Amino acid sequence: MSGSAAKLNGLQKTAILLISLGSDLSAAILKKNFHQEDIEKITQQISMMNTVPREVQEEVLEEFAQMLQAREFLMVGGPEYAKEMLQKALGDSKALEILEKVQRTIKNRPFSTLRKTDPKHLLSFIRDEHPQVIALILTHLHSEQAALILSALSPEQQSDIARRIAITDRVSPEMMREVESILERKLSMVEQSEQSLSGIKALVDIINRVDRGTEKTILEELEITDPELTEEIRKLLFVFEDIVKLPDSSIQRVLREVDPKDLARAMRASNEDVQERVFKNMSKRASDMLRDEIKYMGPVRLRDVEESQQRIVQIIRRLDESGEIIIARGGEDAIIT
Repeated sequence: MSGSAAKLNGLQKTAILLISLGSDLSAAILKKNFHQEDIEKITQQISMMNTVPREVQEEVLEEFAQMLQAREFLMVGGPEYAKEMLQKALGDSKALEILEKVQRTIKNRPFSTLRKTDPKHLLSFIRDEHPQVIALILTHLHSEQAALILSALSPEQQSDIARRIAITDRVSPEMMREVESILERKLSMVEQSEQSLSGIKALVDIINRVDRGTEKTILEELEITDPELTEEIRKLLFVFEDIVKLPDSSIQRVLREVDPKDLARAMRASNEDVQERVFKNMSKRASDMLRDEIKYMGPVRLRDVEESQQRIVQIIRRLDESGEIIIARGGEDAIIT
């Protein structure tokens, strides 16, 4: 590759930025911020770049830093403040160029201004809307905001809206425009967009932050109308790696219920933090035996590992439901030990 960064399109600049950040950080950024279709385009672009001249790389990084600065100015003081600060730092022409790019990216994010709205205030505007409208709004809020709003609705609304969130996959432009029109009349702060949504994950993130009573109501009602969906949600509510979030006493209680072979298979693919916490809560003899079991068990299919991890998760959730251990959950009182 040769030439100036000014000749590059947005996809090429994104590829250069990710190359500069390194594989670990780039992988995390792609996973969190891009849809699968975009990831494929970006990775294809990266594979086509054999070498990137240092001057081009520096130009791309500088532009990215300027856009971050512009975004911060916009969030803190609004368009006029951002314009003034950027003009002082970059000059009139460059300031307007950067500010225009940043404003375009902000406009592409649906319901971005709602994330700054007090959930109690927002609730008063949307609680009487159609459940599908409320579900669409909640999927675009921060999980903490959505959890507060969902908890304040009636049990009937909670289960209906929860199901709608879970089965949401991709929102059509027509639906988005309709919702935006409704909220613009009330809040004057909604913009058009289309966004691919992971509906089940959005619901799991919300449920993980509501109180235990709200979770119980949602899952019981969903169990009646859609048992398969409910089971899928239950599997995601607490994953095996979350065992590190349990207090030591709870981990010890769980280990008394777990089949040693399941534990060995589950630990085979776990990260270092999980292994350290589990070994810490076992006797030396038991931990030595488990280490040997893992070391000499030979190749294991990923499906078998996942099934063992899921059986352990089921034990954890059963003990939580019976009150023998406690999974810390948002919206509940602090636990004093």
